[in-house]
Amino acid sequence: MVNFNPEWLLRITCAVVIGSLIGYERYSASKEAGVRTHAVVALASCLLMIISQYGFVGAERFDAARIAAQAVSGIGFLGAGIIFIQRGTIQGLSTAAGMWATSAIGLAIGAGMYIIGIFSAILVYAIQFYLYRLFPYNPPRNIIEMLITIKNDGSVEKVNMILRDLNYGHSENQISVDEENNWVIRTEVVTNSGMNPNEIINEFKKDPDVISVVVL
Repeated sequence: MVNFNPEWLLRITCAVVIGSLIGYERYSASKEAGVRTHAVVALASCLLMIISQYGFVGAERFDAARIAAQAVSGIGFLGAGIIFIQRGTIQGLSTAAGMWATSAIGLAIGAGMYIIGIFSAILVYAIQFYLYRLFPYNPPRNIIEMLITIKNDGSVEKVNMILRDLNYGHSENQISVDEENNWVIRTEVVTNSGMNPNEIINEFKKDPDVISVVVL
């Protein structure tokens, strides 16, 4: 049985506090992962490091690095769930990187490396808070206004499905009916700068219910 060390509680508490501070910055910026997520990541990483260092001291073939090493790769699965594509741009990379850094800070605190852990936490907070405001990410966008004509027995929802598959945002559809009772959909598509509208047009033309696509 492993002897209890009261300092372990201090390490876990310190990791939770630091993780919460980093998470609060993400929460205040309305990002995907907030206080609870970062606090739990820091706690789990700290706990894994404590287990790695002291949980198997009396065992044969003891390797203190094995469990802690899995935290580094394991946090990648959690970070992958935060990264997504919205309107043609990748979102969540900074938050995922911050969670990975929070995991590393938790490991450092769990190893008893308080100074380097706290110092790294201050740097992570400063990077996330100040550099984001100094160098905001504002990717250039193009707004393409389109008229899409669909057969009267076709589905208007196909327009949303095609744009969603292409990861493009669009405005609310304005629907009217032409002289032949076909659906005429007017919408604004948000794309990245430099995007060729023909790519979107070609995707629509693949659908047999689409009669025509016009860029205004």
